[in-house]
Amino acid sequence: MPGTPPIEQQDPGRAYTKRIRWAGEFQFLAFFLAIAGYGGFGLHHRADEFARAFTHNFSLQIALCWLPLWAACEVCVFPVTCYKFYLQRKFGLASAGFLGWLRDSLKANALSCLFGGALVEIAFLSLTIFPTFGWVCAGILYTILFLGISRSLPWILSLFYTVVPLGAGSLHERLAQLASKAGMRAGHIFEWRISGRTRQANALVTGFGAARRILLTDTLVSALSEEEVEALVAHEFGHCALHHVAKRLILLGLVFSGIFFCINYAVHKGLVWFAGDNLAWTDLNLLPGFFLYWTCGRVYGNILVASLSRKQERAADLYSWKLIGRAGPFITAMRKLSNLNLIVFDKGSEWRFMHPPTGDRIAAAEHFARENAETPAVNEAPVAAGYVSD
Repeated sequence: MPGTPPIEQQDPGRAYTKRIRWAGEFQFLAFFLAIAGYGGFGLHHRADEFARAFTHNFSLQIALCWLPLWAACEVCVFPVTCYKFYLQRKFGLASAGFLGWLRDSLKANALSCLFGGALVEIAFLSLTIFPTFGWVCAGILYTILFLGISRSLPWILSLFYTVVPLGAGSLHERLAQLASKAGMRAGHIFEWRISGRTRQANALVTGFGAARRILLTDTLVSALSEEEVEALVAHEFGHCALHHVAKRLILLGLVFSGIFFCINYAVHKGLVWFAGDNLAWTDLNLLPGFFLYWTCGRVYGNILVASLSRKQERAADLYSWKLIGRAGPFITAMRKLSNLNLIVFDKGSEWRFMHPPTGDRIAAAEHFARENAETPAVNEAPVAAGYVSD
């Protein structure tokens, strides 16, 4: 129809989310082709031969076989990663230049190499040392590693952004009082400065007791009122008070163990791509097939984790409204965040996400407000979005 603006202007959030989803699917296809090409050209054999000639230490052999496989996968998915950056620039989410983004991307890739290498070491060593129940050991160890990564999140963020203590003021005092009201120790409150690279906003709480850390992006602090920031931090306290992290870790441990069990079964039945003939974890030719199967298992396992996560998000929302005594600040905060972060999805596609659709969350908050005779929040913009808060 003449004069009709493009979808990017009519509904930028939905257009952005759709394209990012497509990019994610192409990224998985590129990853699959990387594994197929790596094994098809026999590069895994060459890596195995080189590693065994270089050292007799099995752990070091695993590392030497992992590095070229990881490099091949990263090279293949790099064009899709660039396209994601292009989308962020096009929709006004990213403000960093290409060189700054590339520097951060290299740091992220180095971390992914390190954590991926830890995964591979855990799997091969556990299932070599404990052939019968090594999958249980691997599941437990990887869950502990995952917990360690989560606890180290403030330090990891500091590798990419400036993270400084939140200045003393009314917001700091308000959040300290909120923690006291929730029966928790606030720990340290940090400002996570990302405004030089993106307009997206976020808030999260990590750690326990005296080690608890509250992190707020400077974009959040500048775009939202103190009451709205308080409502979002109250939501994060809800996760702590309701022990959501522990429950999610238990589920992740079961998912990880289940994936390792299935891969171990496939190894002993000769069902792993590019594996040798000895059907044992001492065969490092297993590595490409193992990594592919693990990634597929994580995709399907995330469906279970996401289902639990969405229930926890709704429970944390309710905790937030009850803790601060009203839902109005939460409603206006969610509307602002949906416009800042541009993550839009509806009920039919929520299974892909860790959070319920923002429209559903706002509707639930409005219902709570009506039941408690609360003055409705001003409707700043219609929302059908989903927002990632932690």
